Amino acid sequence: MIPMKSGRCDTRAVAGDVLIGLGRLLAAVQPWRAPGTFHRHGLTLATLTTLAARNHPADTALIDDDGALTYADLDQLTHEATAGERIAVREPNGRSFVTAVVSGLRANADVVLVDPRAPAVEVGTRRAGQRGQVVVMTSGSTGTPKVVDRKVSTAQAVPVATLLRHLPLQRGVPLVITQPLFHGFGVGFLALGLAFGMPVVVRRRFHADEVADFLRDHPGAVLTGVPPILSKVARTGVVVPLAAVVSGGGSLHPVVADRLAKAFGPALFNLYGSTEQGWSTLATPTDLAEAPGTIGRPAVGVKLAILDDAGLPMPAGEIGHLWVGGELAGRMTDSGDRGHRDSAGRYFVDGRVDDLIVTGGENVFPIEVENALLSHPAVADVRVVGVPDEEYGALLEAHVVRREAVDGWELLRHARTRLSPAKVPRSITFVTELAVTSTGKPARRVT
Repeated sequence: MIPMKSGRCDTRAVAGDVLIGLGRLLAAVQPWRAPGTFHRHGLTLATLTTLAARNHPADTALIDDDGALTYADLDQLTHEATAGERIAVREPNGRSFVTAVVSGLRANADVVLVDPRAPAVEVGTRRAGQRGQVVVMTSGSTGTPKVVDRKVSTAQAVPVATLLRHLPLQRGVPLVITQPLFHGFGVGFLALGLAFGMPVVVRRRFHADEVADFLRDHPGAVLTGVPPILSKVARTGVVVPLAAVVSGGGSLHPVVADRLAKAFGPALFNLYGSTEQGWSTLATPTDLAEAPGTIGRPAVGVKLAILDDAGLPMPAGEIGHLWVGGELAGRMTDSGDRGHRDSAGRYFVDGRVDDLIVTGGENVFPIEVENALLSHPAVADVRVVGVPDEEYGALLEAHVVRREAVDGWELLRHARTRLSPAKVPRSITFVTELAVTSTGKPARRVT
C-alpha cells in the first residue's frame, strides 16, 4: 500500500452529488415510516424489504422462474427467521436467495453469499459487537474463494450517491438483473431495486432469448450484467429503447459498447469496482459515446491513480498500474489492473496484470487483440488465451464465435492490419460459445 497524496476535493461536486443522490434514495425508501427497523438494522436488505412493504405493498417486488411476488408477499415470506451469528446462503437467483438473505439479516446474523456451484468454504467468524450484514465472497484473480468483510460506514454511501445521481432508477420500472446475486454487483443492484420499488427480474439460469423477449415487452426497463452476457442479449437481434443498460464486473470492449448502444439506444453505463473497494467509477452514456470502453471518472469519495512500477504517477495516455482509494480513505491499493487515463480525465482498463501473456519476450494484453478481432463484422465474440510453448513461452490463440461465415485466414489478415506482428494470434479456433466463470466473467485459463 502507498499513502494517498494530499489534495482537496471539489467540495461543491461532493455536496451536489451526495445531496441529489442520497436525496433520491431517502425519498424512495422513506425510513421515517419504520424508525425502529432502521435503528436496529441500518439500511440493509431487511430494512428495505420492510419499508417497501409499508410504502407500496401491492407493487411487484420480484419476478423469477416461479412467478411474481408483491412486496407484501416478500415481506411475509421473510418475516420469521432463526437467530444465528453467521450463515451461508448458497442459492441460485430467485426468491429462495432473497428470502434467505433477508431472513438472516432480520435475525441479526451475518449472511455470507456463496456461489451455489462452489465447494464448501469456511465462512469465518463474526466480529464482536457487529450487527448483521451481507458478506460477499471473492475469488479475486486466483480463483480461491475468500471472505471479504467490509466495515459498514457512512462513507460507503458517498460513492453510491454518484450512481444514484445519474442512473434513472424509479418505482415500477422493471430491473432485469442477469448477473448472479451472490456477487457484489448482483446483490448491490438487488438492494437498489428494492430501495426504489422496482420489480426485480431474475432467473436461475441465463438465456439470452428469454431476456430479449422480456425487454421487447417492457421498453424502458433497466438491464444490468457483465459485458459477455449483455453482448449475448444484443446478439439476439433485439432492438428496444431502455432507460439504462448497466455494465460492470469486467472489461467493456468498445465494439460491445457500440453493439449495446445500437440495440438499446444511448442508455449505456459502465461501472468499475471490486468486492473489496465497492463501486469506484462510473462512465455515463456521454462518456461512452465519446470514448467507447472507458470506465469513466472516479465516483465522489474515490481517488484513482496510474502509477509506474516505482509508484510514481504516469502521464495521460501511458499504461501503468491502476491504484484505487475508496470511502474517502487516506490510503490507496493496487487494483491488480493495468490502465491509463485520457486527457479528459477518463480512465480505461487495459487488462489484468495476471492476464498478461508473454510471447517471445513481448508483453501482450488479450483485450487489445480481442478488440482488433471484434472490429471484424463477422465476429460476434472472441477470447484470446496463451497456449504454453517451449520456444516462445506462450502462443496466442483466439477462440472466436462467428456472426457470419468467415475463415481463420481472413481474420488473421484483418488482425495484421491493426496489430503489431507479436500481437497477431498464431491460431484461430471457432467455437459456438465462450467459457465463462460462475459470475459471467471470461474464463481465460488454458489447461
